[in-house]
Amino acid sequence: MNRARAAAEELETVQSESARVLENANIRVEVLPALGGKLISLYSKRTSTEWLLPPLRPHAEAKNTAGFEEWDGGGFDECLPTVAATGTAPDHGEVWRHAWREETAEGAVLLRTSALGGALDFERRAHLDGTSLVLDYTVENRSQRPQSLIYCPHPLLRVEQGDRILLPAEVRDVLVEGSAGDRLGRRGERIEWPGPKVGEDLSMVGPPDGLQADKVFAGPVTEGWCALLRPSLDEGIELSFSSDVLPYLGLWICRAAWPDSGAKKQYTVAFEPTGSPHDSLADAEREGTAWRLAPGERRDWKLRFRIGTQSQLEKNAQRGRADDRG
Repeated sequence: MNRARAAAEELETVQSESARVLENANIRVEVLPALGGKLISLYSKRTSTEWLLPPLRPHAEAKNTAGFEEWDGGGFDECLPTVAATGTAPDHGEVWRHAWREETAEGAVLLRTSALGGALDFERRAHLDGTSLVLDYTVENRSQRPQSLIYCPHPLLRVEQGDRILLPAEVRDVLVEGSAGDRLGRRGERIEWPGPKVGEDLSMVGPPDGLQADKVFAGPVTEGWCALLRPSLDEGIELSFSSDVLPYLGLWICRAAWPDSGAKKQYTVAFEPTGSPHDSLADAEREGTAWRLAPGERRDWKLRFRIGTQSQLEKNAQRGRADDRG
């Protein structure tokens, strides 16, 4: 079975939804406004490769009180105004839980939604540029009082053993947010990147053996880029981001060790640029790294997911830069 057919079959559970499609000669992207603006496909035509993790289970209604582990477990969701649940916002935030409003935009998919009881207006414009998916974001405080928030994207990438994670040379250590069985240490500990212990290289994707479920933060960074390379395909995917707005990079590396329940587990890497090295909005507020928007204040940023050959992405890494950083 070829990769294109396999990807199509794995996405069968969501094809009944009304997907919006962006497509050119290089890539194809599918977006579901009705499912929290979720991206369900980022497909490379050059190698017939699906780069987003297919769902682990059929999509179900995302109730306001549900944990994120009850969601489909794949694709690319948005997290706002928190990632970890707090007293004021649920697990992985609010915006993945409800349908987004679609607005007219030529050659793009323009979606809007709200959070914190309508206090925050959140907008995302998706369009293609060559081999890139470009996402332009705005969040605005529409209320009459200051609002605190965390934003991070949650793009779960489909991986295979031998894939390589590339980060800027300035990243020499990372902060542990969580690690199954405290394998990497306790929350708040700093460990070396990519080799926290003898014989371990976090930048190399190992087998789906159920031994790894790690969330760490790099940063603050000045070079806003990261990449996942697949030597077996001579291809990879690079994420560049506005590092002046999103100075930290969260990394979720899971080798079939999450979620705790259910037969299917995530085998994935997720790059999550963000404004704070904490998943909890409450922790970010205490440390002073949460975004604090005054009434009427807005914040803008950009993400670019570019598919390229291994040599192209390695050249970017050697130059120490990527398109659209900062």
